[in-house]
Amino acid sequence: MNKVSYMGNGKTTEFTFNFPYFETSDITVLKNNQPATGFTVIGISGGVGADMPYIGGKIIFETAPTTTDSITIVRKLSLERPIDYQPTGQIDPTTLNHDMNYAIEVLKDFQNDLESIKTLNGDPTATQEMLLKLDTVSQQISAMGDITQVRNNISTLDTRTNGIIDYVVETQAPTAENNYTWYRKYKSGWVEQGGSTIINAQKANTQLYTDVNLPITMANQAYLVNIAFITDGGSTTGLRNNANGRGTTKLTIGTYSTTEISQSYRVTWEVKGSAA
Repeated sequence: MNKVSYMGNGKTTEFTFNFPYFETSDITVLKNNQPATGFTVIGISGGVGADMPYIGGKIIFETAPTTTDSITIVRKLSLERPIDYQPTGQIDPTTLNHDMNYAIEVLKDFQNDLESIKTLNGDPTATQEMLLKLDTVSQQISAMGDITQVRNNISTLDTRTNGIIDYVVETQAPTAENNYTWYRKYKSGWVEQGGSTIINAQKANTQLYTDVNLPITMANQAYLVNIAFITDGGSTTGLRNNANGRGTTKLTIGTYSTTEISQSYRVTWEVKGSAA
Protein backbone atom coordinates (compact mmCIF):
# COMPACT_ATOMS: atom_id res chain seq x y z
CA MET A 1 0.00 0.00 0.00
CA ASN A 2 1.48 3.32 -1.11
CA LYS A 3 0.21 5.19 1.94
CA VAL A 4 1.37 5.72 5.52
CA SER A 5 -0.18 7.63 8.44
CA TYR A 6 1.24 9.21 11.60
CA MET A 7 0.10 11.24 14.61
CA GLY A 8 2.07 14.35 15.52
CA ASN A 9 3.66 14.83 18.95
CA GLY A 10 4.58 18.53 18.85
CA LYS A 11 8.29 17.67 18.43
CA THR A 12 8.80 15.48 15.37
CA THR A 13 9.18 17.26 12.03
CA GLU A 14 10.35 14.31 9.88
CA PHE A 15 8.06 11.49 8.74
CA THR A 16 9.36 8.67 6.54
CA PHE A 17 7.75 6.54 3.84
CA ASN A 18 9.12 3.52 1.98
CA PHE A 19 7.04 3.29 -1.20
CA PRO A 20 8.60 4.15 -4.59
CA TYR A 21 7.71 7.13 -6.76
CA PHE A 22 8.83 8.94 -9.89
CA GLU A 23 8.91 12.63 -8.97
CA THR A 24 8.09 14.94 -6.06
CA SER A 25 4.67 15.85 -7.46
CA ASP A 26 3.62 12.19 -7.01
CA ILE A 27 3.68 12.65 -3.21
CA THR A 28 0.61 14.10 -1.50
CA VAL A 29 0.65 15.06 2.19
CA LEU A 30 -2.52 15.56 4.24
CA LYS A 31 -2.84 17.07 7.69
CA ASN A 32 -6.15 16.20 9.37
CA ASN A 33 -7.44 15.02 5.95
CA GLN A 34 -6.70 18.42 4.35
CA PRO A 35 -3.81 19.29 1.98
CA ALA A 36 -0.79 20.16 4.11
CA THR A 37 1.62 23.07 3.57
CA GLY A 38 5.02 24.03 4.91
CA PHE A 39 6.90 20.82 4.17
CA THR A 40 9.66 19.48 1.92
CA VAL A 41 9.89 16.08 0.22
CA ILE A 42 13.32 14.42 0.38
CA GLY A 43 13.63 11.30 -1.78
CA ILE A 44 15.88 8.25 -1.52
CA SER A 45 17.42 7.61 -4.95
CA GLY A 46 16.96 4.21 -6.51
CA GLY A 47 20.35 4.49 -8.15
CA VAL A 48 21.48 4.41 -11.79
CA GLY A 49 19.35 2.09 -13.90
CA ALA A 50 16.74 1.59 -11.21
CA ASP A 51 13.20 0.71 -12.25
CA MET A 52 11.97 3.81 -10.42
CA PRO A 53 13.91 7.01 -9.62
CA TYR A 54 13.04 7.00 -5.90
CA ILE A 55 12.50 4.02 -3.58
CA GLY A 56 11.21 6.02 -0.61
CA GLY A 57 11.89 9.20 1.31
CA LYS A 58 10.74 11.50 4.05
CA ILE A 59 8.60 14.57 4.65
CA ILE A 60 10.16 17.43 6.63
CA PHE A 61 7.75 19.99 8.13
CA GLU A 62 8.86 23.51 8.94
CA THR A 63 6.82 23.30 12.16
CA ALA A 64 6.23 20.06 14.05
CA PRO A 65 2.62 18.82 13.86
CA THR A 66 0.81 18.90 17.22
CA THR A 67 -0.52 15.93 19.18
CA THR A 68 -3.95 16.43 17.60
CA ASP A 69 -2.64 16.45 14.01
CA SER A 70 -2.95 13.33 11.87
CA ILE A 71 -0.45 13.14 9.02
CA THR A 72 -1.02 11.02 5.90
CA ILE A 73 1.57 10.53 3.16
CA VAL A 74 0.26 8.95 -0.03
CA ARG A 75 1.43 8.43 -3.59
CA LYS A 76 -0.92 9.75 -6.29
CA LEU A 77 0.08 9.07 -9.89
CA SER A 78 -1.72 10.83 -12.74
CA LEU A 79 -3.15 8.53 -15.39
CA GLU A 80 -1.23 9.83 -18.38
CA ARG A 81 1.48 8.79 -20.82
CA PRO A 82 4.81 10.30 -19.73
CA ILE A 83 6.44 9.44 -23.09
CA ASP A 84 5.14 10.19 -26.59
CA TYR A 85 6.86 7.83 -29.04
CA GLN A 86 7.30 9.14 -32.58
CA PRO A 87 6.84 6.81 -35.61
CA THR A 88 10.26 7.65 -37.03
CA GLY A 89 12.12 7.93 -33.73
CA GLN A 90 14.40 5.34 -32.17
CA ILE A 91 12.98 3.70 -29.04
CA ASP A 92 15.41 3.73 -26.15
CA PRO A 93 15.03 0.64 -23.87
CA THR A 94 15.55 2.71 -20.73
CA THR A 95 12.84 5.16 -21.76
CA LEU A 96 10.49 2.31 -22.70
CA ASN A 97 11.06 0.59 -19.34
CA HIS A 98 10.34 3.86 -17.53
CA ASP A 99 7.08 4.26 -19.46
CA MET A 100 5.96 0.69 -18.77
CA ASN A 101 6.92 0.92 -15.09
CA TYR A 102 4.82 4.06 -14.75
CA ALA A 103 1.78 2.34 -16.30
CA ILE A 104 2.19 -0.69 -14.04
CA GLU A 105 2.44 1.48 -10.90
CA VAL A 106 -0.73 3.36 -11.85
CA LEU A 107 -2.57 0.04 -12.15
CA LYS A 108 -1.15 -1.06 -8.78
CA ASP A 109 -2.53 2.06 -7.12
CA PHE A 110 -5.96 1.45 -8.60
CA GLN A 111 -5.82 -2.21 -7.54
CA ASN A 112 -5.04 -1.09 -3.98
CA ASP A 113 -8.12 1.15 -4.04
CA LEU A 114 -10.29 -1.76 -5.15
CA GLU A 115 -8.83 -4.06 -2.51
CA SER A 116 -9.60 -1.44 0.15
CA ILE A 117 -13.29 -1.85 -0.58
CA LYS A 118 -13.13 -5.39 0.76
CA THR A 119 -12.06 -4.10 4.18
CA LEU A 120 -14.77 -1.45 4.64
CA ASN A 121 -16.74 -3.75 6.98
CA GLY A 122 -19.82 -1.57 6.74
CA ASP A 123 -18.01 1.63 7.71
CA PRO A 124 -20.18 4.30 6.00
CA THR A 125 -17.56 7.03 6.24
CA ALA A 126 -14.96 4.85 4.54
CA THR A 127 -17.52 3.90 1.90
CA GLN A 128 -18.18 7.54 1.04
CA GLU A 129 -14.45 8.32 0.90
CA MET A 130 -13.88 5.37 -1.42
CA LEU A 131 -16.72 6.43 -3.72
CA LEU A 132 -15.22 9.91 -4.01
CA LYS A 133 -11.83 8.41 -4.80
CA LEU A 134 -13.29 6.10 -7.41
CA ASP A 135 -15.20 8.98 -8.96
CA THR A 136 -11.93 10.85 -9.53
CA VAL A 137 -10.21 7.78 -10.96
CA SER A 138 -13.19 7.01 -13.20
CA GLN A 139 -13.02 10.48 -14.74
CA GLN A 140 -9.37 9.89 -15.60
CA ILE A 141 -9.94 6.47 -17.17
CA SER A 142 -13.37 6.91 -18.71
CA ALA A 143 -12.03 5.42 -21.96
CA MET A 144 -11.34 2.11 -20.19
CA GLY A 145 -14.81 0.55 -20.30
CA ASP A 146 -14.20 -2.38 -17.94
CA ILE A 147 -12.88 -0.24 -15.07
CA THR A 148 -15.61 2.34 -15.60
CA GLN A 149 -18.16 -0.45 -15.20
CA VAL A 150 -16.51 -1.43 -11.90
CA ARG A 151 -16.87 2.15 -10.67
CA ASN A 152 -20.53 2.24 -11.76
CA ASN A 153 -21.24 -0.95 -9.83
CA ILE A 154 -19.58 0.44 -6.71
CA SER A 155 -21.43 3.76 -6.99
CA THR A 156 -24.69 1.89 -6.39
CA LEU A 157 -23.45 0.64 -3.01
CA ASP A 158 -25.24 3.43 -1.17
CA THR A 159 -28.53 2.54 -2.89
CA ARG A 160 -28.16 -1.20 -2.35
CA THR A 161 -27.51 -0.74 1.36
CA ASN A 162 -30.36 1.72 1.89
CA GLY A 163 -32.14 0.82 5.13
CA ILE A 164 -29.20 -1.31 6.26
CA ILE A 165 -26.45 1.26 6.73
CA ASP A 166 -27.15 4.71 8.14
CA TYR A 167 -24.56 7.40 8.76
CA VAL A 168 -24.14 11.01 9.83
CA VAL A 169 -24.29 13.55 6.98
CA GLU A 170 -24.36 16.81 8.97
CA THR A 171 -23.23 17.85 12.46
CA GLN A 172 -22.92 20.89 14.70
CA ALA A 173 -20.76 21.13 17.82
CA PRO A 174 -21.96 23.25 20.77
CA THR A 175 -20.33 26.71 20.94
CA ALA A 176 -21.14 30.10 22.42
CA GLU A 177 -22.10 31.33 18.94
CA ASN A 178 -24.87 28.73 18.58
CA ASN A 179 -26.01 29.00 22.23
CA TYR A 180 -24.40 25.65 23.00
CA THR A 181 -26.73 23.59 20.85
CA TRP A 182 -25.57 20.54 18.93
CA TYR A 183 -27.00 18.05 16.45
CA ARG A 184 -26.27 14.98 14.37
CA LYS A 185 -28.35 14.48 11.22
CA TYR A 186 -28.31 11.06 9.53
CA LYS A 187 -28.76 10.02 5.91
CA SER A 188 -32.11 8.40 6.76
CA GLY A 189 -33.48 11.70 8.12
CA TRP A 190 -33.11 10.71 11.75
CA VAL A 191 -31.77 13.53 13.90
CA GLU A 192 -30.32 13.77 17.41
CA GLN A 193 -30.00 17.29 18.85
CA GLY A 194 -29.66 18.96 22.20
CA GLY A 195 -28.48 21.89 24.26
CA SER A 196 -28.99 23.62 27.57
CA THR A 197 -30.52 26.74 29.11
CA ILE A 198 -30.03 28.62 32.40
CA ILE A 199 -32.81 29.02 35.00
CA ASN A 200 -31.79 31.89 37.27
CA ALA A 201 -33.80 30.96 40.42
CA GLN A 202 -37.09 29.42 41.40
CA LYS A 203 -39.49 29.98 44.26
CA ALA A 204 -41.06 27.09 46.18
CA ASN A 205 -44.11 25.43 44.66
CA THR A 206 -43.81 27.33 41.38
CA GLN A 207 -43.76 26.21 37.78
CA LEU A 208 -41.53 27.96 35.27
CA TYR A 209 -41.65 27.61 31.50
CA THR A 210 -38.64 28.07 29.22
CA ASP A 211 -38.62 27.89 25.42
CA VAL A 212 -35.63 26.53 23.50
CA ASN A 213 -35.26 26.69 19.73
CA LEU A 214 -34.44 23.44 17.94
CA PRO A 215 -31.50 23.84 15.52
CA ILE A 216 -33.04 21.19 13.22
CA THR A 217 -36.77 21.34 12.41
CA MET A 218 -38.57 18.11 13.33
CA ALA A 219 -41.05 16.32 11.08
CA ASN A 220 -43.73 16.26 13.80
CA GLN A 221 -44.21 16.36 17.58
CA ALA A 222 -43.77 12.59 18.03
CA TYR A 223 -40.15 12.77 19.07
CA LEU A 224 -38.30 11.55 22.16
CA VAL A 225 -37.33 14.16 24.77
CA ASN A 226 -34.81 13.82 27.59
CA ILE A 227 -34.48 16.62 30.16
CA ALA A 228 -32.14 16.89 33.14
CA PHE A 229 -30.83 19.64 35.39
CA ILE A 230 -27.40 20.52 36.77
CA THR A 231 -26.74 22.69 39.82
CA ASP A 232 -23.43 24.01 41.12
CA GLY A 233 -23.47 22.40 44.55
CA GLY A 234 -26.86 23.78 45.65
CA SER A 235 -29.86 21.80 46.80
CA THR A 236 -32.01 20.11 44.13
CA THR A 237 -34.57 18.74 46.57
CA GLY A 238 -38.05 18.82 45.09
CA LEU A 239 -36.90 20.02 41.66
CA ARG A 240 -38.68 18.35 38.75
CA ASN A 241 -38.81 18.95 35.01
CA ASN A 242 -40.78 17.90 31.98
CA ALA A 243 -41.62 18.80 28.39
CA ASN A 244 -44.67 21.05 28.57
CA GLY A 245 -44.89 21.79 24.88
CA ARG A 246 -43.52 20.15 21.75
CA GLY A 247 -43.29 21.98 18.47
CA THR A 248 -41.42 21.18 15.30
CA THR A 249 -39.12 24.19 15.80
CA LYS A 250 -39.43 24.86 19.55
CA LEU A 251 -39.50 22.87 22.80
CA THR A 252 -41.08 24.25 25.97
CA ILE A 253 -39.46 23.00 29.19
CA GLY A 254 -41.36 23.19 32.47
CA THR A 255 -39.49 23.19 35.78
CA TYR A 256 -41.26 22.81 39.13
CA SER A 257 -39.79 22.89 42.64
CA THR A 258 -41.40 22.17 46.00
CA THR A 259 -38.53 24.06 47.66
CA GLU A 260 -36.94 27.40 46.87
CA ILE A 261 -33.94 27.23 44.52
CA SER A 262 -31.92 30.36 45.22
CA GLN A 263 -28.99 29.73 42.89
CA SER A 264 -29.14 29.51 39.10
CA TYR A 265 -29.03 26.10 37.53
CA ARG A 266 -28.74 24.67 34.05
CA VAL A 267 -31.36 22.52 32.35
CA THR A 268 -30.09 20.24 29.59
CA TRP A 269 -32.31 18.80 26.87
CA GLU A 270 -32.06 16.22 24.13
CA VAL A 271 -34.44 15.49 21.25
CA LYS A 272 -34.42 12.40 18.99
CA GLY A 273 -36.68 11.77 16.04
CA SER A 274 -37.27 12.35 12.33
CA ALA A 275 -36.28 15.66 10.79
CA ALA A 276 -38.60 17.57 8.51
